[in-house]
Amino acid sequence: MHAYITPLPPDLPDSPDILRLDPAPSIGIDEIRRIQAFLSRKPIHSSHNTVIIRQAEKLTLPAQHAFLKTLEEPPAGSQIFLVTAHPDSLLPTVLSRCTSVQDNKPVAGEPELSPTQHLLDQILSATAGQRLFLMESQKFTRDSALEFLDHLEYFLHQQIRSGSPVTINYSLLTETRKFLAANVSVRLALSHLFLNL
Repeated sequence: MHAYITPLPPDLPDSPDILRLDPAPSIGIDEIRRIQAFLSRKPIHSSHNTVIIRQAEKLTLPAQHAFLKTLEEPPAGSQIFLVTAHPDSLLPTVLSRCTSVQDNKPVAGEPELSPTQHLLDQILSATAGQRLFLMESQKFTRDSALEFLDHLEYFLHQQIRSGSPVTINYSLLTETRKFLAANVSVRLALSHLFLNL
């Protein structure tokens, strides 16, 4: 088993062997139990089970403590991705059990940054009508919309870290996540995002 701390989620297709978790608004012990139950079963279509935890900084402290044993003594044939731009918000004991994936050390299946950056550049230079056309052309699902938000948040933190002009509104990203978590239609949530970036 491998556990990774990564700023971006791996680009993997939907599968019964992949469990994706999003904070709503946090990730607690019940979600850790769900992960443990998922990892304890045999994979159906692949050689391993994969867990992807988006915004891993939203893991509560009790959840992080409950997760330690799974990270230390994982079931065979499993991998876990803790996706976060804020690894320092996780317990040192969690971090020590994971491999940190930096920009220059991608893991297999990690998405390229350039397509998202290219799309963002197109959005920022487009008219309102063009932005909606761009949004429709991407054929977003709820999962791919959340991954797109992960990428945008990562770019925002990169801009802040490098001192570059900030082109992304963090509160807009948070608002869009809430819409998606509340089962607002993907099209409506992303129309709001694309028109206000």
